[in-house]
Amino acid sequence: MRIAQLRCFSTIAQLENVSQAAEHLHLSQSSLSKNLATLEEELGAPLFERKGRKLILNPAGARMLEFSNMVLRELGYAMDDIRMLSTGAESRLKIGTAGYCDRLTECLASFREERPETEFVLTGEIEDMERLDINEYDMLIYPDSWEYQKFKGYPLYEEHYALAVPAGHPLARSPFVRPKSLEDLDMVFLRDGRKYVEFPFQICGALALSFHTQCFADSREIHLQMISKGLCAGFVPMSCASFYQGDPSIRLIPIRDQRFTRQMMVCFRREKYLSERAKAFRDHVLAFFRVKTDAEPSETEVPFSLKAVR
Repeated sequence: MRIAQLRCFSTIAQLENVSQAAEHLHLSQSSLSKNLATLEEELGAPLFERKGRKLILNPAGARMLEFSNMVLRELGYAMDDIRMLSTGAESRLKIGTAGYCDRLTECLASFREERPETEFVLTGEIEDMERLDINEYDMLIYPDSWEYQKFKGYPLYEEHYALAVPAGHPLARSPFVRPKSLEDLDMVFLRDGRKYVEFPFQICGALALSFHTQCFADSREIHLQMISKGLCAGFVPMSCASFYQGDPSIRLIPIRDQRFTRQMMVCFRREKYLSERAKAFRDHVLAFFRVKTDAEPSETEVPFSLKAVR
């Protein structure tokens, strides 16, 4: 199976027409049809049903499209990474984080003032990754939980969660809420992919809280919109509270329960693999966040979700 076959298949699936797909890919129709026929022969199953002039995916084709898109997407990521490594790698810093943090943005801005030519590559969804390798990043910010026990890092900050509700919600005027107040609410949780659902979802499950409805959003923008339009309430880490506070139709209410707080950690690539710029950035981050480095970097021993509900 060749990448060219996957590109041909995905394009036909998108346009539902061989002639249009051939024109889009700058191929002849016969060449495109041959690629599709070869792919179907290798898979041992047809992938489309013909309806008039359209080619419609059958169940096998729909399943194949998922894998095809995944392979092409990962290939695109790999090509982008290789291009970045081959151009300007000395001035580029790669950072992986679990979610968004206002203070990190401030930290990057202050470092840029010292090193104006610095380029940043940020990945904000490391909790959704099946495999996370510190050797692919100059710095990682991650929660103190068992999934990351292989990393040796320093405590960076505590991430407190608040409840975000529409301005007209009955809880909007409350000075704080306790977990029991969350019962029977319509809730929206951040979810990305099959693996990651935001931290408060785990705590609510451990506390056996029962909601009226549970919705899921795959971006913070959609999450905000669902709350501001009155559809749901949701959880917001205070590290990105300013994003929600900019919307006058949303109120943030502190949650009076320590279980809705998690420790965030920071770790760096091994010293011998850090560039001079990355070493300067590491020192800048530690100073900016006032990280105590007099003790050895710590490893997580007990799942945070378990510590939280004891």
